[in-house]
Amino acid sequence: MKRAFSVLLILVLTFSIVGCTKNNPEDTVESFLNDVKNGNIENLSEYLKEDDDYEVDADDFMLKDELEQAMIKAYSKLEYETLNTEVDGNKATVETKIKAPNLGEAMSSTISELLPGAFMDALEEAFDENPEKEFDEEAFQKKMEETFIKKISKDDISMVENTVKVKMIKKDDKWLIDSDDEFFNALSGNLKKVFDSFDDFDDME
Repeated sequence: MKRAFSVLLILVLTFSIVGCTKNNPEDTVESFLNDVKNGNIENLSEYLKEDDDYEVDADDFMLKDELEQAMIKAYSKLEYETLNTEVDGNKATVETKIKAPNLGEAMSSTISELLPGAFMDALEEAFDENPEKEFDEEAFQKKMEETFIKKISKDDISMVENTVKVKMIKKDDKWLIDSDDEFFNALSGNLKKVFDSFDDFDDME
């Protein structure tokens, strides 16, 4: 079940890190967010410093194409504003206000709908010597993707606003985004916080 959550998180990150670099930190951030808004998902990772690169296997997603199109639709509503830039040698921060699709809310709602049934199926399998059916993780992942896609495809999807300091690093005369959890959470509409809450729950077990 946790793997099913993880692949969705990877897709959000993969969708987000696209575009072309600029020689000004503020221009890099604005061009990056503009490409996200316009669904330009080629040139993977060119905004990020090399060790921030992310690889994703299409086989991880049962409904990858549908999910990608839903993300493009949702992120067409993205709004952003760069507020302040501070440069210190080869490092910089760009304070940016990001209003993104509330993927955290969509995921929380998806989990609330599906988790009780999945939990009961898992309990039945664990304690019943002859359960009526085994817990099917692939079926659960597909159902979760279907439900999540439906929620983020709504024309009236809610938006959430965060203000973050985007960390930048200059390499070969180009400013690159040095992504961190705060930036990714803002870009993913608090989705990172939702997954972190599940990590905290796992740590308590």
